Amino acid sequence: MEKRNKTISLLATIGIIALAILLNIPLNKQTIPTRFVGGENMGFDLGPGNLNFGQIIPGYSASRKITITNDFDKPTITKIETSGEISDCIRVSENNFILQPEESKNLTFSCFTTEDIEMREYAGEILIITKKA
Repeated sequence: MEKRNKTISLLATIGIIALAILLNIPLNKQTIPTRFVGGENMGFDLGPGNLNFGQIIPGYSASRKITITNDFDKPTITKIETSGEISDCIRVSENNFILQPEESKNLTFSCFTTEDIEMREYAGEILIITKKA
């Protein structure tokens, strides 16, 4: 009887772990290259497929907007992550938010530079992760 209880307990634990893993698998991941150039003048870069902030004067900032839409038939939670040398400069207007099916949200990504940045290109990535809510 004790062996049977241990087996049931083990199977229940494995089931809970498997369920937790399945619930954590993203529905979608999108990686967006991003960059800016430290420069003496402000400049824009509106190329498609990237989130480029163009040329930014040290100590100034630039912003870009994108729209996130839930194309799934269930509520989702969206998380934004940044990586690369540009990561510390990027701020997003909202993060870790829930979208209902067919709902959209406009996000503003801002890039803040310090007074002491070098006059060169800085690059990184923005990762948009969508999971079941």
